[in-house]
Amino acid sequence: MIIATALASAAVALTGPVAAPTTLPGAVAAAAGYWQATPAHCSTESVSLGRTPPGVLGEATLPDAAGGPCEMVISRGMSPRLRCLVVVHEYGHWLGHRHSRDRRDPMFPLLDTRTIVPQCEQR
Repeated sequence: MIIATALASAAVALTGPVAAPTTLPGAVAAAAGYWQATPAHCSTESVSLGRTPPGVLGEATLPDAAGGPCEMVISRGMSPRLRCLVVVHEYGHWLGHRHSRDRRDPMFPLLDTRTIVPQCEQR
């Protein structure tokens, strides 16, 4: 198991595996596609690769109730698939989703390598 922390779940029909996004913007687009939503309460969205605390792969910052910038920092050095899974998880927080108790759900606080997000899978 791999830790991804930050501040429900959605099902997506799978028509066939797709290539995991190889870029950070591609992972953000995959997350928006997975959730089929964009964060309405964010005045701006910022996603970057950077330093996170030891054992933490991603962090999401949410604005207060009045709205404001949403920021996400993703740790460096992950495979494209794992990076995509972490972005999907953190993006879920931007949408207001809390951690899930279902280990297969991308909102489970510890990302399991068996988690399946069609937008993040390799061909």
